Amino acid sequence: MNDQSKFEFAPPPPPPREVHAVQATPPGPPPWWYQQPRGPGAGRRLLRGLGTIILILSIVLNVYLIMALSVMGEARGIVGTVLRDGDQRQVVAVYRVNGMISDRAVQEFTRFYRAVADDENVKAVVLRVDSPGGTVPAADEIHALLKDLHEKRGKKLVVSMGGVAASGGYYISALADEIYAEPTTITGSVGVILAWMVVKGTLDKLGMEAMVLKSTDAEGWKDAISPLQKPDQRQAAATKDMLDTVQTRFEQVVRDGRGTRLKTREITYTVKVGEGEDARLVQRTDIQPLNGQVFMPEQAKELGLIDAVGYEDAAIDRAAELAGLTKPKVVIYKAWRPWLQRLAEAKEQEGVQIGPELLDRLQSPRLLMLWKAD
Repeated sequence: MNDQSKFEFAPPPPPPREVHAVQATPPGPPPWWYQQPRGPGAGRRLLRGLGTIILILSIVLNVYLIMALSVMGEARGIVGTVLRDGDQRQVVAVYRVNGMISDRAVQEFTRFYRAVADDENVKAVVLRVDSPGGTVPAADEIHALLKDLHEKRGKKLVVSMGGVAASGGYYISALADEIYAEPTTITGSVGVILAWMVVKGTLDKLGMEAMVLKSTDAEGWKDAISPLQKPDQRQAAATKDMLDTVQTRFEQVVRDGRGTRLKTREITYTVKVGEGEDARLVQRTDIQPLNGQVFMPEQAKELGLIDAVGYEDAAIDRAAELAGLTKPKVVIYKAWRPWLQRLAEAKEQEGVQIGPELLDRLQSPRLLMLWKAD
């Protein structure tokens, strides 16, 4: 073997290249249309500052206006919206009672009453009722305010019934000059009810016992209506008398309001009383329509509970006609609540709130003029 083949030789590196420095050509002058960017001048800084101040003032002003409107709304409590334009001196005021007739319904209706009672331009009132009723005191108070508007202030009163105008809803409607019901309205239910839950059996199952101490002189009556026990015979009889007293008042309100238009008739029927061997048939007599029964419009009209079948517009037209208005201006009034209050109410409706008010309702049943399921 040749010794030279044992070694491999790399080729010699290339000769170094000569590097020559290239002098950069200086830039020429900018074109005539080019403007050198500049920092914000005093004028621009001033405009920017003014814009910021205006934005802040706008936000503050809007918050102030919202708060001011809330205060004004609380003070005035009612907002009127024109439904039909007409003569300012020939106003038909429309107010809507929706849902349960409660203390809040009274507060809101009182605001409407104050807004129109002394307004000589308001010649007629249309009460739109869509309610199954509510508490006896609330319905009675609204009835009293309507009576003042109608009889003392001389304003014509027409009722327009919605889907349901029963029990307390009819109580506040009865004194109207005329009552309009829609073709599908449920009305009537002239009656009073008192209901509460007795939870003693549930407490026994839970191993709980309620302790009640009463003063000596009030021992027989202090818990006559109690969720912890059923009333005895004497307590039940006294409670029934109380209900009958309110029923008599309800019937008188209907008779006074409807007058000769009301057509009453006796209905005789048989019911089973008692259980097992003690059960017996008993014949009873009701005075229709003052017996708590509900009616559809045609039968209600036959019995004199309503005057006509028609919608709200027909009731408004009739109110204007009764008041002798040639160019009626129709204004719908609505109770106004601050936006913070409305927000709180919406939050409360998200679920059942267990608090003092709910506990009070459970422990202290109210007399109700309410159409409800058994």
